[in-house]
Amino acid sequence: MSDLLQSMKRVSQRLVTSVADTGAKTMLKTDMVFLERDIKARKQAFGIEVYDILQSNASSGTTGAATISASDIQKAYEVCHADIQHLENKVNSKKREMDNIDQSSGVAGTAGVGGAAGAAGAAGVGTSVDLNSVGMDDEPEAPGIPSTP
Repeated sequence: MSDLLQSMKRVSQRLVTSVADTGAKTMLKTDMVFLERDIKARKQAFGIEVYDILQSNASSGTTGAATISASDIQKAYEVCHADIQHLENKVNSKKREMDNIDQSSGVAGTAGVGGAAGAAGAAGVGTSVDLNSVGMDDEPEAPGIPSTP
């Protein structure tokens, strides 16, 4: 009888962990979609910025203004590139978190109750991955909402 209860307990713990991991992965996928949308919006803003620089250059019509606009375009590109790199780093961080969840799910599924994933499921936490953790080069963000400078 004790073996039956232990078996049922292990199965229920694996189920709880699996459901929590699936929820965490769904949240990460949603964050990634928002971040990719932010990348696209930043690229579009860059295009508008470059268009405005070139339009102001066309109205002046001098070669001195052409070198100034090339410098302005280069500066705008560098700022845009840095912004996009930062967002892509966040996307990559989310992908790594998803990989960690996948790896911990595989371990929890084969190891039963043991390990951090089993303990997290038994404690009601749901997953061994801390979703509120911040990567080394990341800052807490609300995807889709621009941060204030």
